[in-house]
Amino acid sequence: MDDPTYWTRRAVLKSIAAAAGGLALGVPLRNAWAAAEPDLILRLTAAVGSAKIRDRGETRVLRYTGEVLRGRQDALRAASGVMGPTIELRRGERVRILLRNRLDEPTIIHWHGMIVPEAADGHPRFALDPGHEYVYEFTVANPAGTYLYHPHPHGRTAEQIYLGLAGLLIVRDDDEPRFGLPAPENELALMIQDRRISTDDRLVYKRTMMDEMNGILGDSVLVNGGAEASFRVRPQAYRLRLANVSNARIYKLAWSDDRPLRVIAATTACFRPTKDQERFPLWCSRRSSGSS
Repeated sequence: MDDPTYWTRRAVLKSIAAAAGGLALGVPLRNAWAAAEPDLILRLTAAVGSAKIRDRGETRVLRYTGEVLRGRQDALRAASGVMGPTIELRRGERVRILLRNRLDEPTIIHWHGMIVPEAADGHPRFALDPGHEYVYEFTVANPAGTYLYHPHPHGRTAEQIYLGLAGLLIVRDDDEPRFGLPAPENELALMIQDRRISTDDRLVYKRTMMDEMNGILGDSVLVNGGAEASFRVRPQAYRLRLANVSNARIYKLAWSDDRPLRVIAATTACFRPTKDQERFPLWCSRRSSGSS
């Protein structure tokens, strides 16, 4: 094929052989990179870590950490609790992301909702063995919106997410200011999930027969990986970027005083006019935006 982002099986096997040193090449790399160097290079590392989920001891978790190797330093923002850093990209930006696996099991990242080449989509067949790296390369084609990134290995996706491997990905574009939304400094990114937490502060991923049929439901609701999340805000309008990272639970969100929620976007599409709702359902892996 002439399109350099799609490979034949023979070409893939040749690339793997050439990368025997342990670097998995997601899209055609070394000979193509010189022709179009990326605007932004990030590295994400998946590893075992610890986090304070409750105001007690540390909890063993899996987590992403990140660093900017080239380009805008504001492309990564540290998240609170156990969640991975928030990635902020711009439409049209050429991006290279290196995933480093420091777990003791295979993993790979899927960019939930993003328009990327097949080799950069995180299919389970690209799952990365411990100690290896995978390189994603794509141009940001999505409109402004709120997206997710999370692991995607076969048979291990749910538990790896449950133990902490997930993060937000925000895309901005030149069209966004015309909607009159709160400025980026007046945004709160909120990842909601439920977890079972033991008395000794372990995350309990127990799969019973009912869990197999209905999905795992937790007994504690976490926001950004913390059981008692709080945020300091000013008396101004805020945009809430909401994502449901639970395994099975669906939420109905509302203000405590029953004032309407102003829903301004679901996944990527901005509503015109906006929708005012007393209750707003947030399904698993759904992302939405609201204004307060």
